Amino acid sequence: MPCTKCENGKYKWGKTGECKYDSKEECEKANPKKYSKMKPTPLGKKSYEEYEKELKEFNLSKVEKVELATIPELIKEGKNAKKLINNAKKELQNLKSQARLTADAFDNFMNGSYFEITQAMPKIRTAAKELGVDVPKELEAANDMVIEARGEFKNGRSSKWFKDINSL
Repeated sequence: MPCTKCENGKYKWGKTGECKYDSKEECEKANPKKYSKMKPTPLGKKSYEEYEKELKEFNLSKVEKVELATIPELIKEGKNAKKLINNAKKELQNLKSQARLTADAFDNFMNGSYFEITQAMPKIRTAAKELGVDVPKELEAANDMVIEARGEFKNGRSSKWFKDINSL
């Protein structure tokens, strides 16, 4: 900042300096280091004057309109995502309902069919032995499936499966 003249006729350094110098030369001699520190130093190979000239030539008042075309697209995608999420929630509810029906079917099996079959098979084997006939292979296969299903249920696989679905 250069020295400026005050209203009382004296000079001061910059805008906030004290009006104490009788002449401009006296003010500049008293502040040579401050003044040299205030001047920008040249960058690269160009001088300060060259940079100053380029700055004047550079049109800072040129304004360009920038359209953010992606904003409407993002809004559209957001609405689409909301629809997809709502559909996914509905499908998840359907899946949970199906899981409940399946668990109920397991319960009905355990409380009905399994009990009846496990009670009936020994009687069928005894009757077949008394009659001297073999138990039909289909009946033995059905009995094996019932035992396997009971194992699945007893080992908690179905309840774990149902818990996994409900945790979604």
